[in-house]
Amino acid sequence: MSVLLTGASGFLGQRLYRVLSKTDLVTSLSRQGVGPGHIACNLAVETPDLSPYRFDCVVNAAGKAHSVPRTAGDAADYEQVNVQGLKRLLTALEQSAALPHAFVHMSTILTYGCSAGEVLDENTPLRATDVYGQSKIRAEAVVQEWGAKTGVKTTILRLPLVVAENPRGNLAALIQAIRRGRYVRIGDGSCRRSMVLADDVARIIPKAAHYPGIYNLTDGVHPSVRELEDAIARQVGRRRLPSVPLFAARAVATVGDGINAIVGRRFPLDSMALAKLTQSLTFSDLRARQQLGWDPKPVVSFFE
Repeated sequence: MSVLLTGASGFLGQRLYRVLSKTDLVTSLSRQGVGPGHIACNLAVETPDLSPYRFDCVVNAAGKAHSVPRTAGDAADYEQVNVQGLKRLLTALEQSAALPHAFVHMSTILTYGCSAGEVLDENTPLRATDVYGQSKIRAEAVVQEWGAKTGVKTTILRLPLVVAENPRGNLAALIQAIRRGRYVRIGDGSCRRSMVLADDVARIIPKAAHYPGIYNLTDGVHPSVRELEDAIARQVGRRRLPSVPLFAARAVATVGDGINAIVGRRFPLDSMALAKLTQSLTFSDLRARQQLGWDPKPVVSFFE
């Protein structure tokens, strides 16, 4: 299968390229070169010339994430990259030698806009209010409308926290804090969060390309915060993590909210961060298991 992979130089894109290129002919499209036959393009401002190409499948992993917008310009970047960049890609595909048979789009469970919930499925309303989540909602709509117009099979994969080597964002901060002995467990750590391994996402793409639709992908285990903390602690050689009661953490989070309101940047512990550490948020991957044969590995095994 000939594959065009966008965002191949990104955190997820690098893992997708590594796995897909073992079995398929993969051409990467990103700002930085990845592999032979790379197409250099910044979709945020450029429309690539794909007129000489024919691809069986396009995997869109390009996008902007892991950044808290601090200005109107920062917020506008999400629209420019995640929506307008996608439109430029689709325009270029319409001008290529032939339309692909399938288009697989990487999306996120953050489109649901939920801070808590148990095994939420793909029918859950999309109610994201943050600029990132809203841009991904619009991007999904663009993909679906384009598929309906062109007849290309479109598959949307909604991902939770993606785990791989050299992680970014909150997981990277968690690992670093535990490694340096600066992490404190809040409460009993019993709440659960959905996660997925990047390599498992990559391995399901060839199958997903043949089954259009929207799918949540998780490891199906939804490890507790405590299980994840303990696994990381063992990996980095920390025997025991100190803990504080929930009531004390709430008091600190309230102070953090006040500081954030004044200085305009995130205090390490505020109400939003506390919610992620104390409220369960899990998603159902039953549709992917039934229709795609999705059979992922537990995320915690990555740290063992």
